[in-house]
Amino acid sequence: MDTIRIGILGCGPRGMQMAWVTKLIPEYFTLTCMSDPDNNALESAQKNFPEIKLFQSSDELLDSGLADAVITEIPPAIHTEYVVKALERNIHVLGEIPAVNSYEEGCYLWEKVNSAKALYMGGANPNYREKTYFALELKKKGKLENVAYIETSYIHDLSRSKDAWRSTYESCRYCTHSLGPVLKLIESAPKTVSCMSTGDRIGNGCSHNAMTATYQTENGILIRLLTAFSMPYKGPAHTTKIFCKSGIVELYNEKARCWLPADTDPANPQQEDFVEIPLSVNGASRPDRLKIIDEEMFRKASWGHNGSDLFMMQDFADAILNHKPSPVGIREALQMTLPGIYAAESAREGGALKQIKYPWDQTNK
Repeated sequence: MDTIRIGILGCGPRGMQMAWVTKLIPEYFTLTCMSDPDNNALESAQKNFPEIKLFQSSDELLDSGLADAVITEIPPAIHTEYVVKALERNIHVLGEIPAVNSYEEGCYLWEKVNSAKALYMGGANPNYREKTYFALELKKKGKLENVAYIETSYIHDLSRSKDAWRSTYESCRYCTHSLGPVLKLIESAPKTVSCMSTGDRIGNGCSHNAMTATYQTENGILIRLLTAFSMPYKGPAHTTKIFCKSGIVELYNEKARCWLPADTDPANPQQEDFVEIPLSVNGASRPDRLKIIDEEMFRKASWGHNGSDLFMMQDFADAILNHKPSPVGIREALQMTLPGIYAAESAREGGALKQIKYPWDQTNK
């Protein structure tokens, strides 16, 4: 296999974005087909990619024989269904997150992925953000010892956008963007959660203006996660604060602020303050390790994700072409998805403490 023939289920904004990502790396992918039940979406895909085959149903695409791998840019409620359908046809899958909608679905997907010959990768692009690499590098250098507490948030005012599904969606279930990088850092899964919701406090017709979940992991680390999709807001959508023995690290979209007293110069105590570190080129949205020739194509593909989708797709291709383990396997995908499902259950019960179950808990008994 010289390049991977890639198909995309869904021609909405996210599907189109990922199509442009594949065009940026022709050494790995050849975009061959896309599908969508909406004729307007298909027309847009045809205009931008006239060389590909279009289908009105995802099933038709999967049965066409035109794709070695697919990306599931379809509604969350049917992610699991089409991941399984692709794997059963021996088609590799980059499965969007959240990976599943229930614990039972998680058990089903766990079984199907582990018995499949094709590769499954969770589409956790935040794991590839520059701030995630920065935190992992600090850990490697021994700067993040004894992490005790983490605050992380995903704030995105979508109340007036076309993302209508988010107006009723329990935002804590979309915890993957925040938990993915955090769990990669601490290597410990959440085991209990208590979550509460504001409801529609500001009267904009959304079910939840904001939701806050508090998790405790297997090794005792506390994680406080705020998700807010329908509050007036402008600023970094993703923030993380890490409190540990060495000090505090704050991560934003394109910068970090660190307070690590052990690193300061004893002869200059004035330096004992937060140090701000840019994570991109001269304040631009692109990390300096990302080299792009076609700037216009990159603009169409990046759309706020700072090149992380490109890094993710390169990893996906490398795993397929070189028969490597999945970079974000089913265990990681479920560890960043199932905690949100239990958080939503907790919020419905006014913050009741919930024990988080994983499919492998049963396997290991």
